[in-house]
Amino acid sequence: MSVQVPQQHQQHQQQPIQPQQQEGQPQQQSKKDKQAKKITEGEADLYLDQYNFTTTAAIVSSVDRKIFVLLRDGRLLFGVLRTFDQYANLILQHCTERIYLTDKNQYCEEDRGVFMIRGENVVMLGEVDIDKEDQPLESMERIPFKDGERIKKINDNNRFKSETHKTKEYARYGLTHDFYKSDMY
Repeated sequence: MSVQVPQQHQQHQQQPIQPQQQEGQPQQQSKKDKQAKKITEGEADLYLDQYNFTTTAAIVSSVDRKIFVLLRDGRLLFGVLRTFDQYANLILQHCTERIYLTDKNQYCEEDRGVFMIRGENVVMLGEVDIDKEDQPLESMERIPFKDGERIKKINDNNRFKSETHKTKEYARYGLTHDFYKSDMY
């Protein structure tokens, strides 16, 4: 796979250093110089790593790697990122939904297969170190997913009631407190 570098950077990055020409010698362009305009995938990674992206292009280095995704509704998904688009819509393969119940030192997980995530629902994502991923789970008790899901739903309902009460209290003093039931992260 080769990646095209924008023209302005391509000229700066790919111009080989030429030895000084003697007057009267014709300039020769070798085959190597002609091929220098395309860069390999590894070189592209080095090139892209030099820039701090604030767009979905920052996700490029995570393609074909295991990532976690936190959704607005509080779900936590783990899987291999296969592709994405400019809206941060993601396709995860070998996706697993995991629920952590830290107050009880328990967790549960359920396979989801191939999973498409709409970008507007993504709160946070990041790469997972597959060598260290299971270490925290070793000290936790695994419970059935249905039980974990039920407990999470109860916890979310309690939080919603608490946040609604807080919103009303703030309103009494002329303050606002933005909380939406869909934002459970």
